[in-house]
Amino acid sequence: PGIFTEDLNFIAPEEVDFQFKLGNQKYLINVGSVGQPRNGVPMSSYVVLDGDTVHFRRVEYDFEKTIAKIYAIPDLDNFLGDRLRDGR
Repeated sequence: PGIFTEDLNFIAPEEVDFQFKLGNQKYLINVGSVGQPRNGVPMSSYVVLDGDTVHFRRVEYDFEKTIAKIYAIPDLDNFLGDRLRDGR
């Protein structure tokens, strides 16, 4: 998750204490994911837009249950499940 600014900077949620006040430029907001995170944090993430402020949120989810479902499908590599524990 994070914010890409119009001048091509990237702002991670941790850099702004998980909230960011929007200005007059354009932004691309990556809200994160529910499963398959790539930031090393095995939690679901989303944002709440409150007026001109973006609030980043993280919540735990039962990734072990998802891992078990992946392992149960022979056509899927177990790596796809293993990576959920590490948020990769």
